[in-house]
Amino acid sequence: MPPTPSAFEGLVVPYLQRQPWFLADMSRFDRGVWATFQLADLEIVLDGRPGLASVVVTVGDRPFHVLVGWREATLAPAVLGDHQGAVLGMCGDGQGDVLCYDALADEELSTGLLAVASAGRERAKRVRLVHSLVSHASLVYDERLFMKSYRVLEPAPRPEIELMLRLEEVGFEHTLRPVAYWERNGWDLALVREYIPGAVEGRLLALTSLRDLLGRSDGDRPKLDEVGGAGGDLSSEVRRLGETTGSLHLALAEAFGVRTLPDSDTSGGLSIRVHGDYHLRRVFRTDAGWIVGGFGDDPLIGKPGDSTQPLGSRFASPLEDLADLSYSLRQVAAEAVAAQPAATRVQAERLAKAWERRNRGAFLSGYLGVGGIGRLVALDRPAAAEAIKLLVAERATTT
Repeated sequence: MPPTPSAFEGLVVPYLQRQPWFLADMSRFDRGVWATFQLADLEIVLDGRPGLASVVVTVGDRPFHVLVGWREATLAPAVLGDHQGAVLGMCGDGQGDVLCYDALADEELSTGLLAVASAGRERAKRVRLVHSLVSHASLVYDERLFMKSYRVLEPAPRPEIELMLRLEEVGFEHTLRPVAYWERNGWDLALVREYIPGAVEGRLLALTSLRDLLGRSDGDRPKLDEVGGAGGDLSSEVRRLGETTGSLHLALAEAFGVRTLPDSDTSGGLSIRVHGDYHLRRVFRTDAGWIVGGFGDDPLIGKPGDSTQPLGSRFASPLEDLADLSYSLRQVAAEAVAAQPAATRVQAERLAKAWERRNRGAFLSGYLGVGGIGRLVALDRPAAAEAIKLLVAERATTT
């Protein structure tokens, strides 16, 4: 027999209280809520030794998901290796004492989890855990599939899953293909999607471009004429990213419909379900072009006490996404300048600003050149650029 529900609850609660992602999420709430731990849901995924259970514990109305594994106490240390912090503690399984631990630290159990999350449709030989402190754990299977095992749960459908499924339905191809998702009793527990090993994060491309440009600047006078001539010039790629973004917005409009914006809105167009957290870490360059990921689904993003909708389910002007990406270009430029020696920082800053203007313009040109985008953004290029400039300034004052 597997460990009892009370045994799971007694082990999972203290474990959660040690996790940085749990503490980050609970920092939003009054301390009195912390005394309301309750076992809300339990599924024995694999009975025996080793065993695996999916455990949902609520704190107030906030659900948290922990995958618990167990083995004979004498075997578990060799399996866990350096992951001793994953240990939950000892309990009984009807045949004796076993050591319980976070199952994601166990390669055998983590590998088998893919079949569970995909209802048996997918299996793998190898798995690697990508460490992170966000509201999900990340696993890569055979370098072809990627799983998000959600730690902080949201009611199904989770915005990220809903967006990916609907975009696939309307034929948008510039995103990571969803393969399967694991749902139980009204909660989405995990998402499996394709993994592209050769994909390069947009932020890394931007930093490479900037480093090449800033490395060519010398003397007292910044060479502003070299902004478009650096070996790592990014403008053509950013223009293509603008085209991909325009296609994304048209697909979102088709998938979720459009709404009319107030007359006072500066975009002069319609409201769509936007990406919501659109920056250079969310876009990736592949051999086939740009792809979009990370649909603002992380519940840890937001201000304390914020009761607004999750980012991925928000309707707003499409210009909000454009402003997010434009502000991301500014942040990368500032990061590159900060890494320069003090002696060259002044001219580096001037070059970086010119780089930012060039790429922001290329991004907007690519976006506005997409056929049909005028239905969503009824502004000409100068007016759209000015509206985005104002939105970027707002972001600069709130971060």
